[in-house]
Amino acid sequence: MNQLDPGVHTIRVDAEGSLVSTSSNPEEDPEYAIFYPSLHDAPSLQGYPTIEMSKLVELDRFGPGVDLASYKDEDGIVKKVVFKSAPIMQFRGRRWWEINMLHSLPRHPNLVPLDRIVVDNMTSQHILGLTVPYISAHTIHDDREQIFKLDWLHQLTSVVDFLNLELRVAHQDIAPRNIICLEQASEGHQLQLFDFDRASSIGQLGWAEELNDIKGVIFTLYEIITLDDSYQRLPPSERNLEVVMNLENWPQRRILDVEVPILRNHLEEWVRRRKDTAPPIQEATSPSRVPKMPEPRPVVDDIDENGTPVYVSLPRTQRHLARKYGNYVISWERPPSVTNPSN
Repeated sequence: MNQLDPGVHTIRVDAEGSLVSTSSNPEEDPEYAIFYPSLHDAPSLQGYPTIEMSKLVELDRFGPGVDLASYKDEDGIVKKVVFKSAPIMQFRGRRWWEINMLHSLPRHPNLVPLDRIVVDNMTSQHILGLTVPYISAHTIHDDREQIFKLDWLHQLTSVVDFLNLELRVAHQDIAPRNIICLEQASEGHQLQLFDFDRASSIGQLGWAEELNDIKGVIFTLYEIITLDDSYQRLPPSERNLEVVMNLENWPQRRILDVEVPILRNHLEEWVRRRKDTAPPIQEATSPSRVPKMPEPRPVVDDIDENGTPVYVSLPRTQRHLARKYGNYVISWERPPSVTNPSN
């Protein structure tokens, strides 16, 4: 499979999985061309640092649309970043959402910030994704041997207060898989919270009470202590925080720097304070931080009977038609694997 020509878009195999035939015929191309919003139509993002996709060097692949990459900045310094891209239609809106959400947040020692907006190579205007700084450490979910400290819980509840109460923003995906704790970082900077693709202004589009961050912190601490993620895996509507809070025993399966009751006492006091100070939802609601995604610039969708191009704003169209009419198509093809895996 690795020997196929890069132009091959379709393969056919037999019942045993052996290759029968391939196709590079543009007319048979089943893929779609996706059209992306332009920075020209996104005034709130104009002036923010960008990087062309071709300048990112792939180091590893974390998952669909998420890679480890590097680039040289304007001073020649090599930076490692996480590149979150939109190679398929379903990711386009999510990347737009996260770019704008991160762009709107002030810097905070416990939040992983937006690094660059990734744009295309030809026009440097089509918004293809974003980069965030890469932290060379495991999440607290993946590193089951990592000691968890009371101070890190204080940092977590503090940054959630900052988001919810000062900014009126809900992260809505607080979980050990989205938290890294850095033992050697400076005081107050050890806990790092990331992944804002589900975040929303409270009371606005994308916000859901069942995803509130108080629940997220409760289930996060429970999982950190017990290594039991069964509650996190439940659908949000089925997660009952009272069930977990009222458990007499949280079996300790991770090394902690204090006894479990001390961690639980801080959690219970914080939850009580948050409930006592929670404003009515109409007062908690804040303006949306994510503007409507601009329509893509019009492309040629047909040629009329007079031979005149017909321009239409489309989110996507079949790739062979887009190329047939001379439209600029973003290419996401790349080799099947990397030759220089990350360290």
